This record gives sequence, structure tokens and C-alpha cells, in this order.
Amino acid sequence: MDTDESFAEFNWFAREYPRVYRHHFGHAKHRLNKIYDNYQSAHRYFASKISEADESCFGMAVGGIEALQVYWDFESFLNAVSSSLDVLARIVGTAYDEQTPISLNKLCKKIHLAGYVDILRKAQSKWIDRMKDYRDCFVHFTSVDTMLMFSCNLYSNGFEVRCRIPINPNVRDIIGFRFSRRSELLKYVIYVYRQLKLLDKRIARKLIADYRNGDFPKHKNGLFFRGIKNT
Repeated sequence: MDTDESFAEFNWFAREYPRVYRHHFGHAKHRLNKIYDNYQSAHRYFASKISEADESCFGMAVGGIEALQVYWDFESFLNAVSSSLDVLARIVGTAYDEQTPISLNKLCKKIHLAGYVDILRKAQSKWIDRMKDYRDCFVHFTSVDTMLMFSCNLYSNGFEVRCRIPINPNVRDIIGFRFSRRSELLKYVIYVYRQLKLLDKRIARKLIADYRNGDFPKHKNGLFFRGIKNT
């Protein structure tokens, strides 16, 4: 397309916006790795207590800067994933003839659009809406608790280091939070990151197939100021 002047603006867009997308995607991976590192540190601490036959560590909770960093990184992770999704929505907008919204939520509300938007809607229903509930709760309203901790819990199949997150983030209030063994911070972060990677692959496969079939891109002009309102 470089030799076709009608694609000049799209070529710029296709070069730069995937870089923006990968910036946020890489940020999410970085936060996951930082969370995992602090879990490892807490795991080593509790493992040393267990090796000393100190059973008092079971049910014990420890705080400190590493526990705080886990929750700080969790909030940053949610923001990075959310930003990735909005940039992804902007990228797939070039697959449609019409001007499309630059946020994922608004794009998914375009009920007459299929294809890429169907892929996004399925992801939205499966995990994105839940992820955004956590983001809105912790970024705009409250933290999980006023004393954030790692806990060591003994189960029939061994011990587990945990950082808790509520099962009902929409309540948006510490007093109303409820917790469950099935709701755990590191497990949830890994789940969301895996879902983001799957969504990335599904969109990429369709983009490549549509390009090879001559069906992509459809929108190649007016890409610089999409979504900006005139004042």
C-alpha cells in the first residue's frame, strides 16, 4: 500500500497505533510480573516458617510494602488492560466503512456491526465487563481494605499464599465487600491476561485473513482526529 497515495493516512495509522496498543499491552504484562515477584517473596517467607514447623503461620497475614505494591500494581494492571482494549477498538474501527467510536464500550453498542465487534462483544460478556467493574471500584471508589495483606491458608492439598479481592466489586464500599476462596488476586490477574492474549490472537487472525481477501481496510481516511469533539 506504500505506493498508493490514497493509503498514506492509513499507513501512518497502521504503523503508529499498533505501537500504542503494544505499549499498554506490555504495561499489563509488566504489572503481572511485578505482582508475581512479590508473591514469590511472600511465598518464600511462609515456606521458611513451615520448614521450621511453625504452624502458627497458617491463617497468619503479613502486610508491608510488598503487599501494598501488589494492590498498587493490580490497579495499574487493570488500567493498562482497559487502555489496551480501547486502542484495540480504535484499530478495528478501520475494518468498517463508517466512522466508529474509539472506546470499546461504545463500539460494542453498535448493534448493527458484526465481525470484529462480535468478537469484542463475546469478550466483553465473558471477562471485560467484570474487569472494568474491578477497575471502576478500585480506581474511582475504594481499595480492597485499609490494611492490605498476604495471608497463608492451609488446605487439604497444601498451603496457599493469597491476596484477597471481593466477589462483588460493584458494591464499591469496603463494608459491603464479600470474599471467597475462588476469588484471589494473582489467579484473577493471570486469567485476565490470558483472555487479553486470546482476544489479541482472534482479532489478529481475522485482520490478516480479511487483508488477504481484500476486505481490509475499509476506512482509510479521517483517522487522525477520530473521537475528538469540536468545541
